[in-house]
Amino acid sequence: MSVPHLTPAAVEHLAGRPLLIRVSPRHGCCGGRALLPVAEVGPPADPDDYRTEVIDGVTCFVDPLLGDDLGGWTIDAFGIGRWKRLQIDGAEGLDPSAHGGTCQSG
Repeated sequence: MSVPHLTPAAVEHLAGRPLLIRVSPRHGCCGGRALLPVAEVGPPADPDDYRTEVIDGVTCFVDPLLGDDLGGWTIDAFGIGRWKRLQIDGAEGLDPSAHGGTCQSG
């Protein structure tokens, strides 16, 4: 499995807390749907449903729907103070029909 790169800003923002990399369903205006990868601070509600990796000393919980090839991804932190958040660069949305969902077009 290849893992994403964490920037120094992301590692600093995490401050020893775990990283959750999961899929998030997004709905389009015409009825379409895509599964987009998102990065969040903190563990998942049920860690047993996620693959665990340690990247640059950070415990990462990875949604298995994302597959094994995350090597082209970079996770960075942007923003100021309490508005700082994590962002994934280099990732593309997943086809929901390939992951047990349906993709409709209108």
